[in-house]
Amino acid sequence: MIDLADRPDVAPELRLVPHAFREAFGRSAEGVWYAPGLVRLLPGVAVCARWGAIVAGERRTDGRFELVSINRPAEPVSGLSGDAPAWARPVLEVARRLEPGGATLMCSVDLPAGSGLSAGNALACAAALALRDLTRPSLADVAALVPDPAPFAGQAQGVDLAEAVVLVADTRIRRDTPVSPVDFPAPDGTSAAEVGRCLTAYHRARPSEPEQDLAVRTALDAGAYGASMLVDDPGRPVVALVPPDRVPAVRAAVSAAFHAAGARPPRYLTVRPARAATRVTA
Repeated sequence: MIDLADRPDVAPELRLVPHAFREAFGRSAEGVWYAPGLVRLLPGVAVCARWGAIVAGERRTDGRFELVSINRPAEPVSGLSGDAPAWARPVLEVARRLEPGGATLMCSVDLPAGSGLSAGNALACAAALALRDLTRPSLADVAALVPDPAPFAGQAQGVDLAEAVVLVADTRIRRDTPVSPVDFPAPDGTSAAEVGRCLTAYHRARPSEPEQDLAVRTALDAGAYGASMLVDDPGRPVVALVPPDRVPAVRAAVSAAFHAAGARPPRYLTVRPARAATRVTA
C-alpha cells in the first residue's frame, strides 16, 4: 500500500502529517484521520468548516502514550498524567477517557485557536477516531468523548445555507475569563432568516465584548440576516449569516467600523459546509 504521504492525488495538507510522522519516527503511520472545524451557531445549529485537524498515528506494544504536534514541535507530550501544554489538553482528555494503552500520535491543526472554528474540538474529534481505530476498534460511538460531536456528522446542521453565507470575523480579542452558557431554544425553522433572527437574539442574551457588539451591530446594519458573538477560548470572535451578495459590503462595513474605533480590523473566514470527521486512509 502506498503511504499517504507519497500520493500526489491527495491534498497537500493531508500528506503533510504522515510525511512528518515518517520523518520523525522512521516508519509510516498506521492511519491518518481528519476532523473539520466547527462553527456552533445555536443549540441544534452548526456548520462544519474545511479547516480542521489531522492526526497520524500508530499503536504501541509498550503501553506508552506519545503525542507530538507539527504546530508545536517544542512541546511534545509523553504519558497521560501530569501537566500538559494547552494545545494537547483536548487530546489528553479523550485519551484518559478511552485508556488506550500504547499509541503514538502526530497532529496538525490548520486553524488558529480562538479564531471561531473550535480548533481544540476538531483535534479532539480526530484524536478520538484515531485512538478508537488503533486501540479500541469495538467502540462504535465516540461522540461522548468530545466536547461537541457535530464534526462526526459534518456539513450544515439545522440551517439551510442555500441563501446565506456563514461569515466568521476574528475580532483579535483574547480573554481568559469564562463565559457561562445560557439556555436558549433552537430555531423553529431552518431558513437563513429564521436562524439569523435567533442568532441575533442569542447574542443579546449573553455578556459580550464591546468589539463583538460593534461587529454584530455593523453586520446587521450592512444587511446580515443575523449575527452573534462566539466563544472560542481564548478568542471572542463573531459569526454572521449573510446573503451571498452582501458579503463584501458586510466585511467592508465591519472593517471600517473597527478602524473608526481605533481597533485593528478583524480577520474573516467564509465557511462553507465541509465533510464529516473520517479516517483518510483505508
